[in-house]
Amino acid sequence: MKNFRSRPHSAPRRGAAGFTLIEVLTVIAIIGILTAILIPTTSSARTAAKKAKTRGQFAQWGAAIEGFRQEYGYYPTFETTGAGLNKVNGNTAGAASLTAVHRFYETLVGTRRDGTALPTTTTGTPPPPQAQNTRRIQFITFTEADIVPINTTDPTLTVKRGLIRDAFDNTDIAVLVDRNLDGSIKFGGTGGDSIASLPLVRPADNTAGQALAPSTTDFPAAAQGGVRTGVLFYCLPAHATSNADFIFSWK
Repeated sequence: MKNFRSRPHSAPRRGAAGFTLIEVLTVIAIIGILTAILIPTTSSARTAAKKAKTRGQFAQWGAAIEGFRQEYGYYPTFETTGAGLNKVNGNTAGAASLTAVHRFYETLVGTRRDGTALPTTTTGTPPPPQAQNTRRIQFITFTEADIVPINTTDPTLTVKRGLIRDAFDNTDIAVLVDRNLDGSIKFGGTGGDSIASLPLVRPADNTAGQALAPSTTDFPAAAQGGVRTGVLFYCLPAHATSNADFIFSWK
């Protein structure tokens, strides 16, 4: 007779651990709340960083123009007619040949944008860059961060290739100088700086489709003394819709 040993009873298996539906929904809700909090914060921080970088660019460009004045005794003249009046990129079209005249670049660098020498012609209104920077002094080095690459394939930048840009890839940037060297920049008939009105600029993405100029709160009229500086810049970042969005070099 066989002797059967009794086997110990195995403990019942517990079901695999898992999340309940309520727990899953709770986690999803928490993730949604955190996302709603973090995304705007990250976006705001990114925008603030780009604004700071743009002001840094303005400071460098302004220092180059001041260097020009110290060397020659007067501020350079960039564009005096057309839609590009008192603009960094003037009337130079984007994506055009780098041998096309770009008064801001050529006057401050002393060469064409492609590195070739400036022509010898010195007549014109306003005087061409070579007639202003006669010693061909390089007052600034523009980096790729300052100029839209000519070989970019970004569809939002192809029409801006070769133009000077801010940190938002904006190329519509106003530049004004103290033409009469009285310590401030004024606009209007009595301003003395040959600025009939403040240039209108558009936001970087131009989605709003609205061109704006600084208000008298930010840029006092000539009767109030204008802005006490020798060189100034201003522009609008992406998605700008009001004067409160302006980026100023003097504020």
